Amino acid sequence: MAVSRIARILSTAPMGERGRLLHLQVQGEEALGFTGGQYLIFNTGVPRADGKAHKRAYSLVSSDEDQRTFSLCVYRLAEGPGSAVLHEAPVGTELPFSGPWGSFLPDDSTPRSTLVVATDSGITAALGLLRGRAFAPQRTRTQVVWFSESPTVFLPAAWVRQEVEALGCRFQHHSCPPPNHPERTAHALALALEAARAHATERVYLSGDGAVLHPLKQSLVDSGLEAGGIRLESFFNNPARKAAA
Repeated sequence: MAVSRIARILSTAPMGERGRLLHLQVQGEEALGFTGGQYLIFNTGVPRADGKAHKRAYSLVSSDEDQRTFSLCVYRLAEGPGSAVLHEAPVGTELPFSGPWGSFLPDDSTPRSTLVVATDSGITAALGLLRGRAFAPQRTRTQVVWFSESPTVFLPAAWVRQEVEALGCRFQHHSCPPPNHPERTAHALALALEAARAHATERVYLSGDGAVLHPLKQSLVDSGLEAGGIRLESFFNNPARKAAA
């Protein structure tokens, strides 16, 4: 059973058209205990139809060198009760959460030619991964490719570039059709596979739209990359969840 903990909002700031950066502090004596690439699940307090509260997962985007304070970037959805709560919560608000969770992590410290592909809000998991201490040996050999509807719809691409390049990684942003657009997957696959070939990729990390990333993973395997060398974190359009339903 997940243990509920409390985090207090220290500051918030708008980011792009639909983003908000929150800086929080975990309450109590116990450190957060996360590794870059993991996420927390927040209880929004907003009731669902069945009476239970909506819970939402958000990736940690700050460095895991600090285990007392941490940052999240929240994408506001038009009909998202969880994102609305976090966008509107004032400084001082205490939010219940559980975690850290997730296995979007480096498997060891061996330096490798690494490709990180993110779509949409999946860039938050990518940022957390890159900033993690365990990922540090990979940074100078890492290419980051981010797909979103525009350079300003969520986190500004110029800000992400600055953060990624400050870590020693290379960065590309590509505008692409929105989620569920019939041309989106083909558009992103062509550019991502081109980047993988140019980068002589040995390890791959994928985060964001499962409708794009699962076909991309299969294409990478078909091109000769071992499936075990690919980590995938679906933020939405996850085929596994649809099959279970």
